[in-house]
Amino acid sequence: MKKNTRKLLLRKYAVILLLSALSVLYLYLTDWMLGYGLGNISYILNYLLYTASEKLTAAALLLLLIIPDAIYWVRGNQPGRGAEK
Repeated sequence: MKKNTRKLLLRKYAVILLLSALSVLYLYLTDWMLGYGLGNISYILNYLLYTASEKLTAAALLLLLIIPDAIYWVRGNQPGRGAEK
C-alpha cells in the first residue's frame, strides 16, 4: 500500500508541474505573438502577490496542498473510504 500511495503522489505532483510549465509557456507564447515581448510576464509578476494578505493566503493554500500529502507519504496510507462501500 505504501508503494502505491507514493506512486500516486509522485504522479500527482508530476502532473501539477507539467501543467504549470505548459501554462507558463502558453503565457510567454501568447505575449510574444501579441507583440508584448518576453519581459511582460516579469512585469506582471511584480503585481501578482502585492499585499501581505495575498502573500499569507497564497502561503496557507500552498501548505494546505503539501502538508496532507507529506503525511500520506510518510505514513504510506490514505484515509479510509468506508462511506463508499
